[in-house]
Amino acid sequence: MNSEGEQEHGRPRSWAGIKFLNAYPLIRGLEEALPGQRRYLGSPSECASLLDSGKVDLALVPLVTAVSNSWPFLGDVGIACRGPVTSVKFVYNTDLKLMKTYKPDPASGTSNLLARLLFNVEFGRDLIADADSEEGEIVIGDRAFETDTADQIDLGEAWFRETGMPFVFGVWAARTEEVLERYSDLLIGRLQDNLRERELLVHEASKLTGKLINVDDYLYRKLHFELEQRDHMGIKTFIDLAYKYGMIPTDKIRMYMTVGPTVV
Repeated sequence: MNSEGEQEHGRPRSWAGIKFLNAYPLIRGLEEALPGQRRYLGSPSECASLLDSGKVDLALVPLVTAVSNSWPFLGDVGIACRGPVTSVKFVYNTDLKLMKTYKPDPASGTSNLLARLLFNVEFGRDLIADADSEEGEIVIGDRAFETDTADQIDLGEAWFRETGMPFVFGVWAARTEEVLERYSDLLIGRLQDNLRERELLVHEASKLTGKLINVDDYLYRKLHFELEQRDHMGIKTFIDLAYKYGMIPTDKIRMYMTVGPTVV
């Protein structure tokens, strides 16, 4: 599909993948599947910045960033949960009813917005982002695995309890639908192959974290990566609520599906 030496806007084609454990099933093997392309690994926000600047053609990015920028994204695969996710938490040090500020995680815009959204729904008011806040903070990734306190909220669990819907954190996005379509079959097929190699996938992924967690449970039970109609309903619910509370500039979703019509 993409041979070595192909160019995009006068430079070698390239892609960006999230370096966290939760993205491993989506990016495993892509470097070999896309020979000659430049690979970048970083946080969700770093991947989004690379796509926004035009330095990469394709990136795994926070859902809210794709929607806010009107980037088309692949609706068949992503990083999602149906209930407790373990790796995305809101940790607080004061009474939630009195809380005014929180410390966002700079790596993930979707998790930050989700916490604010749930706070609006529960208490009828927003939280103010403050990097120095001691009232509460978003904790994701390895830090979240290590967090062991009663004063925490699993954001995947809170969303599911509030809406009954799955939550989608990250998606493959491009700046144009044409570019996204170029990669779609490869991205879907690569994920499906990876998920079938369960024992090997878990073994390799376990090396990415030194934390004492059950990687099989995390990747195959806490998370899911193949998105279905219920996930799309969860995306729509999230976007509708975020738009309602003025947290994103649009409620239009540009989602590319390999089967079925594009949602506009």
